[in-house]
Amino acid sequence: MARELVMPLVEKEYKKDVDAMIMMELENLKTGKKKKGKGKKKKKKARKGKKKPNKLPGARYIRDMSEYDMLVELVKNGVVKKLPPANLVHFIGEFNYIHMMMEDLNDRPREPSMALIRQLVTEYIIFPLGSALVRRRFPDHVRSFLFYGPAGTGKTLVVRAIATETRSVVFDLSPLSIEGVFANDKKDSEKMVAMVMTAAKEYAPSLIYIDECEKIWPAKKKKKKGQKKAKKNDMKNPARIKTALNKWKPKWITDETRITIVGCTSEPHEGSKKEFKKFFDKAIYFPFPDYTTRRLMWKVFIEKAGGKLKADF
Repeated sequence: MARELVMPLVEKEYKKDVDAMIMMELENLKTGKKKKGKGKKKKKKARKGKKKPNKLPGARYIRDMSEYDMLVELVKNGVVKKLPPANLVHFIGEFNYIHMMMEDLNDRPREPSMALIRQLVTEYIIFPLGSALVRRRFPDHVRSFLFYGPAGTGKTLVVRAIATETRSVVFDLSPLSIEGVFANDKKDSEKMVAMVMTAAKEYAPSLIYIDECEKIWPAKKKKKKGQKKAKKNDMKNPARIKTALNKWKPKWITDETRITIVGCTSEPHEGSKKEFKKFFDKAIYFPFPDYTTRRLMWKVFIEKAGGKLKADF
């Protein structure tokens, strides 16, 4: 009888203990999950990506050089120069009003006037080169220019004006300037171009000037009988820097890079038209002064010399 009374009580207590244990286990499971959820995930340490090596010609030869050392080396060898100061207003000329009145524009293209050349140079070269903001926002991707026309029409004067107006560092890669400079072998030529491009980017704005550029990109000529073949790696030939320039220019000069290349030639027929079009983004023709410009030039020169002109000049 006593056993019958005690057993239900024991079963009840046993059930209570089992229920309590189950509840504790559930609580432990819940708290365990929360703890795991609250735990911060270990962030994977970002591996510092190594800079991709510059594979452009000559880049490996200047890895241990600083930009300042490159600039000093180029100054010593006469590649970096200070051109005589000039301003764009010194390129005297007006719009060709007589041609506008007398010639049929649909008949043949007109020669650009001196005022139009000043306008193009200001818009496409001076503003983008002088201002980083204009460079980034300029709609046309124009980074290299070919100035061509007869000798004495003001091409070099405009180059000097660009350098003065924009306060650019001038890197002269003209054939006369690089003659006998970095000319031991092909590696030397590539090293020179690499130094010019790297220093130009560091000390921007920079102007890379190439006079007589028809010698850098010469036209292919038919060989005459008995004529010797030109040496493939002739270090006296100005065209030794052509390949390196062609590879550096499209990959190095971007919207963020304030470098402009200007090539000048008085004999464009001696150069390769195909290579000129491929390398230079825009070409500007410098003609002889027209009547309107000649009249203005005479007036300016006479007045500078102290002469007085009548109103009907």
